[in-house]
Amino acid sequence: MASQYITFMIIFTLGLSLVIITNGMFSTLSDQFRENVAQVELDTILGQIQLQIQQSLLIHPENNQSIYQRLDFPPALGQGFRYALDITNSSDGKDIILTGSTFNAEVTQQIRFSLGSVYFVTASGHFISTNPIMTLNIHKNRDIINIQMA
Repeated sequence: MASQYITFMIIFTLGLSLVIITNGMFSTLSDQFRENVAQVELDTILGQIQLQIQQSLLIHPENNQSIYQRLDFPPALGQGFRYALDITNSSDGKDIILTGSTFNAEVTQQIRFSLGSVYFVTASGHFISTNPIMTLNIHKNRDIINIQMA
């Protein structure tokens, strides 16, 4: 009787260990998959903002103007990640730098682009995905472009 009990306990312990190991493996794979989805979605959002800025200035090439845009983005990406977006300019004023990161900082993406060498760009702003709508305010005065994101 004691040998049956010991055999049962060994098999039970091995089975429980396999369940714990399998659960850990699938949890790790699930987290990696969610981070990959968040990375792709965040990259898509940054690409859309870049495209909106570039298209706005191509569609309205005249000087001394203000362009206001409202953009809707998903409040959460990657099955639950909240995110923050920042826009800045390079120190020489030639490039725009868009940065996006999830609140847990697991995923961070950055896009850097230029609007042309003739423009001096100032860009600033911060957007958090808990806000429903993002706005882009673009003010162009000859060769100076000021972009505000909120």
